[in-house]
Amino acid sequence: MCIDDIAIADVSVAANSGYQKMKGYTLKKTTLLLIVIFFIIPLRSFSQVSYYGGKGLLRIIEAETIHPGVLAINAVYNGYAAGDNYDFSEDHSMYLGLTVGLTEQFEILSQLVPYQDDQKHTWGPIGDTKLGVKYHIPNNSTYVKFGVVGFISIPTAVNHNVPFESYSDDAMGWGLMSLTSFDLKNLSSSIPLKLTINIGYRDHNWGDQFFAARKDQLIGGIGFKFPIRSNLLYSEVSGEYFINNSENVSPSQNFIRFTQGYRFVGPWHLICDLAADIELGGYKPDAKDLFKDSYIKDYADWKIIFGVSYRTTLFAGKTKSEKLQEEKARSEQQELDTIQDKREKVIKDLEELRKQLEQEKKPNAE
Repeated sequence: MCIDDIAIADVSVAANSGYQKMKGYTLKKTTLLLIVIFFIIPLRSFSQVSYYGGKGLLRIIEAETIHPGVLAINAVYNGYAAGDNYDFSEDHSMYLGLTVGLTEQFEILSQLVPYQDDQKHTWGPIGDTKLGVKYHIPNNSTYVKFGVVGFISIPTAVNHNVPFESYSDDAMGWGLMSLTSFDLKNLSSSIPLKLTINIGYRDHNWGDQFFAARKDQLIGGIGFKFPIRSNLLYSEVSGEYFINNSENVSPSQNFIRFTQGYRFVGPWHLICDLAADIELGGYKPDAKDLFKDSYIKDYADWKIIFGVSYRTTLFAGKTKSEKLQEEKARSEQQELDTIQDKREKVIKDLEELRKQLEQEKKPNAE
């Protein structure tokens, strides 16, 4: 064997060894994040909140709000890893969503990122923070519900526009999205299927020109959920599309994903989400593409997602239907009390009449 062959073999062994170490490192990092998710959430819970906070599926947000007075907390992990003997890439993130139901029409939602992978450390830095308000538009229909959510993005992250993730910018941003939910179980067909459509706009920098910047995006998606006893199946197509950058970013270079998820009751009554993303664009940029335009990214081909959620009551809140039920119950109780009073009065009158008749009979007996 010549010296060159030995050198090549040594390089191959070293690369393979490094790859195996990176796989072990990724496994340790994933295990650590899952442990944190389990212990950051208290034991008893029930909630249906989205990835970003707010009542919904994973990324799709429903038009209705959570119950007034309820605080819903959900922790979500997503992970991706790929590579060969000489190249290894990974992406792990942890999200913490907080949702508060104020009234039947309003809820406050937020998304914190306590961990964002920087490809270097076991525990990476924090990510950006989102704060928002959802308004459920009242209507009398039991079939279709409407809502709108507005949010701001605060650049709290150490790193921005990180690999494999959605586009982000180191600036204050904002967004607005319409929410439409169709509940098919309230139709004559009685199919227990709920369909939700989100359509919105996101401005990554509110200091630039509205609706005209290259980084502005159309956001949204469509999703449906189907209950199976106490479990829930849901599917989504969601994404972000650069609406003012079509000359440099083709449709396939935008981030569009399909998500299949399963929500179930886990240990200690935790509500758990297990889901998977598949990237639909199918475009894999090379180094030249990435250098040419910062809006062209190598998005994750797939992701595994796991989340748990918890719900607690902050204050006693009631929906309109609950208030109507209470008023109806109170009215029915008042009617029963009135009938009871009349009945007791009749009994009392009869007793007095009986005593009067007995008094009238006594003189006759004498």
